[in-house]
Amino acid sequence: MADNSRAINRVFTRNVISDLIEHGSSEVFDVVVRRYIDEPENKTHGQIISEIYAHLGKEHRNEYYYMNTLLNKLLVGIHNVNSTTALSQIRIGGHIADFVMINGEGCVYEIKSDLDNYDRLRDQLSDFYKAFSKVSVLADVHERDRMERLLTDFGDMGEAVGIYFLTERDTIFSKNIIREPKSFDDNLDHSCIFKLLRKREYENIIFQVFGELPQVAPVFHFRACFEQFEQITIKEAQRMAFIELKKRNKITKTVFERIQPELKSTMYFAGLSQKLPQLEKLLQSNYRR
Repeated sequence: MADNSRAINRVFTRNVISDLIEHGSSEVFDVVVRRYIDEPENKTHGQIISEIYAHLGKEHRNEYYYMNTLLNKLLVGIHNVNSTTALSQIRIGGHIADFVMINGEGCVYEIKSDLDNYDRLRDQLSDFYKAFSKVSVLADVHERDRMERLLTDFGDMGEAVGIYFLTERDTIFSKNIIREPKSFDDNLDHSCIFKLLRKREYENIIFQVFGELPQVAPVFHFRACFEQFEQITIKEAQRMAFIELKKRNKITKTVFERIQPELKSTMYFAGLSQKLPQLEKLLQSNYRR
């Protein structure tokens, strides 16, 4: 087993939560409980998960903590979960977007947690702008001056980037410190937008625009669809791609609100909402080693 500091980063992953739901136990979870929780036998799994999450907030604000806070703030506080889709770990060019929000438009949120560095930030942003017109960075509030200096060095691209900060009170959208993103279309690229899509999604677009799919051998299907996709103007191609992406990760507001706040990101992005009844039963049960 990895050391405790690495184990706590894995508690809120799909594998660990799935093990807890399916089997009622997880080796990783047990390691973290032994390290961080006092008298766990007198507590429910729900109480223990809350305490582990609280520890992350005080001492170890990792990517999950940032992402879960962002998801809660956006889908509970600002947007409607019924009309908004959030995606995570989406490959764009040579980089992975941490968090993507598809509402009326699309926006990438690059998370720079307390454990991250900024070495690749310029290249990350450059790639994200190949598929999205709006990109924001979410960082610790104490990195405000550093972030603003870095983005200034990135020219017009940097000036367009939105800046959000996670404060010590877990607020993100404090009006006095945020900078809203601006549209930046200079990097948009048909190939990067097309590669966001699954087969059924890009076929929907091609059929809608051209009335039929390419009549080619299966081995040439992907290339033929892309060649037609390239004929669509870049902004229209982006708009239609967002419509398809928005169809993913459907979850009702009623179900989303039932999920314990600390687990919303795991349950939402891992597609585990159908296992909510089993999760609720687990969270109410007492912990046993």
